[in-house]
Amino acid sequence: MSMLATSVNTDYNNDLHSWEETERQLRCIAEAGFTHTQWIHDWEGEYLYSPSEMRQARAALDFYGLKGHTVHATEGRARKNYTSSNPYLRQAGVDLVKNRIDFCAAIGAGAMVLHMQLPFREFLKNRDYQEEYYAQVYRSFDELQPYARAAGVRIALENLLITPREFQIDKFERMFRRYDSDFLGMCFDSGHASIMFPGNYYELLERYSDRLIVTHLQDTDSLDPALLGDDRAVCRADVHRPPFTGVLDWSKIAFWVARSPVEMPADFEIGLRYGSSFPTRGEEIRALQDVREKAERFHRMVLEEKEKAAREG
Repeated sequence: MSMLATSVNTDYNNDLHSWEETERQLRCIAEAGFTHTQWIHDWEGEYLYSPSEMRQARAALDFYGLKGHTVHATEGRARKNYTSSNPYLRQAGVDLVKNRIDFCAAIGAGAMVLHMQLPFREFLKNRDYQEEYYAQVYRSFDELQPYARAAGVRIALENLLITPREFQIDKFERMFRRYDSDFLGMCFDSGHASIMFPGNYYELLERYSDRLIVTHLQDTDSLDPALLGDDRAVCRADVHRPPFTGVLDWSKIAFWVARSPVEMPADFEIGLRYGSSFPTRGEEIRALQDVREKAERFHRMVLEEKEKAAREG
């Protein structure tokens, strides 16, 4: 097994609601030589993990010799939504996020990723609604803050698809002004950035490297900026390929990761034949090994940048 730590998502092939499929992917991740994983199963929807399921997840990770590095939480939907103006639905959304904080603690993960979908089209129609929306968000995060701190878990807000650049910047500015870095940070999704920030794929890293605590590393071919208003085209462009296979300059990403508070290994978020089976198990393991080798290459780049930063003082 490699001496360099590497991490990949638990749902690299599918996110079926099946423990057999989850465990199969964990087994393959371990066999391919990864040391850590980001638990991304059930990253959307309103599913609540029971305490016994949390213990089962920890037992499976321990059995395969994997460390639970980070978790991708769910922001909920209509009935559980921490941004809702309905106080009951908002509280249900807070409870859902707390459930994922509990899951983090159960598997030994120190940080979790959380989406904050912004209804920016409504914001454009009514700026007062934008302030009302954030008022609900602040209520929820004010409640989550002591709970997360007590559990030793930090929340990382992810840069998203579809939402225009200016609204994403506004989100990070608001939230980072209000909450300290020991509670709230950023998850940088490199693929999302390559699509939604065509002027500078690395802008979020340049602005918020001191808040970077989780990564979703993937590569894409980007997208014609003229198509950014086409939600379907944007989503199709989010292909989750391994790094070094698309438009991104990984030396620039390594530069900022090395100068950030990210605890290595960086998390890769890859889709391999997503939603369909590999012809053979051997092909699946070889595909994962290729990702692991690229993760090791990136890890070495980060180590080199850390050495440069140390020399620079």
